[in-house]
This record gives sequence, C-alpha cells and structure tokens, in this order.
Amino acid sequence: MAASGGVTSSVPRVLTLWCPEWPVQAVAPIDGPLIVFDQHRVVAACTTAREAGVCTGDRKRVALRTCPNATVVPRDYVAEVQSFERVVSAVADIIPLVELLEPGSLCLDMRGPTRYFGGEQSVVDHVRSVVATQLGEEIPIGIGVADGRAASAIAARRSGVTGHQVIVEPGRTAAAFTTMSLRWFHAIGEMSIDLVELFERLGINTVGDLAALDQRDVLGRFGLPGVRAYRVATGADERPLSSITPSQLPERERRFDEPLLTVTPVVFTARELASELVHELSIEGLVCTRMTVTAETEHSERSERHWYRSEGFTAAAIVDRVRWQLDSWVNEPSSVSAGVIVIRISITSVRPDDGVQHGFWGGASEADGRASRAVARLVTLCGPEGVRVPLPIGGRLPEDRYGWFPATVVDGDHHVDVLAPWPGSVVRPAPVIVPTDEVCIEVVNDRGESVGVSGRGEMTSDPVRVVIGGRSHRVVAWAGPWPLIERWWDERRRRRLARLQVVLEDGSAHLLAVEHQRWHLMGTHG
Repeated sequence: MAASGGVTSSVPRVLTLWCPEWPVQAVAPIDGPLIVFDQHRVVAACTTAREAGVCTGDRKRVALRTCPNATVVPRDYVAEVQSFERVVSAVADIIPLVELLEPGSLCLDMRGPTRYFGGEQSVVDHVRSVVATQLGEEIPIGIGVADGRAASAIAARRSGVTGHQVIVEPGRTAAAFTTMSLRWFHAIGEMSIDLVELFERLGINTVGDLAALDQRDVLGRFGLPGVRAYRVATGADERPLSSITPSQLPERERRFDEPLLTVTPVVFTARELASELVHELSIEGLVCTRMTVTAETEHSERSERHWYRSEGFTAAAIVDRVRWQLDSWVNEPSSVSAGVIVIRISITSVRPDDGVQHGFWGGASEADGRASRAVARLVTLCGPEGVRVPLPIGGRLPEDRYGWFPATVVDGDHHVDVLAPWPGSVVRPAPVIVPTDEVCIEVVNDRGESVGVSGRGEMTSDPVRVVIGGRSHRVVAWAGPWPLIERWWDERRRRRLARLQVVLEDGSAHLLAVEHQRWHLMGTHG
C-alpha cells in the first residue's frame, strides 16, 4: 500500500462490517415498535421507533414519551452473539482470521483477501453477498474500508447511516474525516467521553482540529490516551489485525479429565485462566488487546474466535467473551455432539499498560486489590453463581439504585455512572442502610393521629412521632414530602408514593415513604 508522497505505509488496510441495529435483530420478532435498552438508555431501535424520533442514548422515559406504543426489552449480549455467529462463520469460510469487535461487528485484514479476490471492491462485494445470504437484503449493514482499525470503524458507521459502502483511499484518512466530530471516536471505543468533552471545552471539536495539533503538545497535555487519539486522527493507526500467535506471548490451556456437558464449569475454569494471564501481563506492565479463545470437544469439534478490545481486556472481560462464544457455539444446531475437553486462551497482541489517572480523591487502593483477591477465592469455594457483588443500575429510590450480580460477570475496572441524573430522586447523600424487607412504621401527629400526604403532595399535619418496631421516637426535624409517580403508562408497574426525611431524638436520620396510605422505612442515613 502506498501512502501520499510515494512512501510505503505500515498502516494496514482494514475492512469493518457493522450492523447498526443488531441488538434488535437478536430479539424474537414482535408486533409493533421495538426498543432495546442497556443501563436504562437506548442502544438500538427498529425502523418504526427511529422514525418516531427515538435516538440512541435516550433515557427510557424519553424514548417511551416519543414512541408510547413501543415494546421495551433489555439488551441480551448472549443472544446477540448467538445470532451473529452464523454471520461470523459464513465470512470466516471465505476469509480466515475474522476478528469480533462486539456482537454485530467484525473486522478483517485486507492484504490477503485483496490479492485473492482481485481488489478491495471485490472483497467488499463478496462480504456483502455472504452477509446478505445470512441476514437477508432488508437488514441494513455498513461496510467500510480504510487505513487502520479506527478509520475503518468510522467508515463502516458512515456506511450504515448512508446505506452505501465507504472505501477511503490509502493515505487519505485524515482528509476524509477532517470535519467529523470527535464524538465518533467515542462511538467506536477509541476515546473516553470525558476526554472528548475535555477536547470540546478547549475548542477542539473535529478530527481535523485534533490532527492540526503538535503531537508533543498533545502528549504533554493529554497523556498517552490523547496521543492514541491523535494518531487515529492523523491516519497513523498502525495496529495490526490477527496473525500467527507470537511465541513469547502467554497462553493458558486446561484439559478436563471428564468431558464437560454444560457451559458453566468451562466458563468457571476460563476465569481462573484469565486471572493468571492478566496477572502475568500486569507484572510486565502490559495489557491484552487481542486474544484467541479455542474450545474443543472429545469428538474433535472446535470453536475458535479472535477477540479485540482497544482499551484492553480485564479478567472479567475475557470471561464475558468466553461465555458469549461458548453459548453461541453450543446453541448452534448440530455444532456440538460431545462434551468440552479443552479450553484455551491465547494472548495475540498486547500494549503497554498506561495505568489509570486517579481523580482528585484518589483511585484504586491496596484494599481494593485485597477485596478483589478475596472475592476470587470465595468464587473458587462457592462456585461462579455463589458470590454476588453490588453494581449501580440506577433508580430514584434507594432500593433501586444497586443490584446484585454474580462476581464472575462483573468487570471491576470499568464502572458506569448510572446514578445521576435521576429527576425526582431525593438529594444525596443517599441512605447507607436500606432494608431488604419492608419495615412498616407509623407516623403520627401531636394528637396521636396518623399523618398522611394529600393528592397535592402536602402533609395533612406535622409529624411529631415515628413508631418503629413498636418503639416511639420523637421527631426533632423533618423535610418533605417529595411526591413521586413512576411508570404511569404501565398498568402493572406504575407506582405513586411520597417520601419524607426525619431526624429523631436519638440523632438518627431516616428516609420514610407513604404508599397506599401505609408508611414504611426506605433507609437510614449514617
């Protein structure tokens, strides 16, 4: 490949396939509009919902206000991988070394296929034909070809929007994307939203604005994450795709004495292997960005997939990929006729671990590391489903803000802030003690009569005493009430209540709620 000026470029030509609304395709057919959510935000929607005005990133309430008759479903990564497996297999039959980026997206190196098929356009035509055979012509796809991974991913997304293939000429990446927003880099996973917003506050809004800077200035102000974004913006993304596994990179394999007939114990073993690999790389100051997962049965059936993640794989992220791959494999008709006897995880590409820029109040501590190791030991004793940890899931009420999830599926190094904003929530700090079971209480006035909240959200009388567990406590201060109406459009799940904060004579502070004319304790502040 020749770049401008006649100099041979080391930037690989990459083809990326992207299915814009793949989470929708993984859902069983339903009548009417369909919206798929992940962490209470829209990630995909059908054509009808899009035409109604539903946008990616909308909160559930906004989306349902825009399209009230839509059916909403949570995102199911396992179902997405399983349904996308037939596409991956079909492409891999004509072009080897296909890399999975995420469910609904894959990429491949163009060097070999271009020579075999006689040009990039022929490769694109073959891939499009194979995918159309598997999915049908009515399902939109985007195919982009450009220099490097990031440029190819952007080209694929532009293709998905326009409906036409996008092939960026060699050496023309920077010129082709110069007017595009830097938020495209966040959309393809090459830049955090915090860094994008920082650039925007400094007046650096487009790819061209970033490419016009001096690399030394970018390094001094934004560090290595900024330099990676700068190299993508200037068309210098030299990261290769999968090739032969380098002998010096680590690999872990486990052979089972007895064939395993279910996915769960295989995934549990993969977690141990992943932890060993991540720990070995961390000692050398490295992080895995690409890996190959291989599983074999006693009948010599084999599943092998290449996985890529630009920000690097944590142990939990590796386990997620193993689970997705195995679930899609065993659920494919006639693909597995025996138990699994081998699971292998091979690291095929690494990069230096840039570390984490801690916030003003610090970051992960040694105590965090000890806690993670303790959880790992408990998992080995109790099994993959026996240890659960809390994760933020968002909500207006204390009991809704966190949920319990198996420790084996939690990526402890990547957190998503879903706690704000939630209009209608009681201002922070939130209660530190939230009852697992309903605690009924009484709130009475100076005449011993029960206090209520009117339909206008006003107290019927001042609260004077609160009875908790048969013991009466005098109220020394109170605030509220704060009415709340949730899911008014859902006959089965709608909820109407009012909350009240009180400070009792013993100095304790509580969050109370009245619902259906009954008071209960929602939480206790520290």
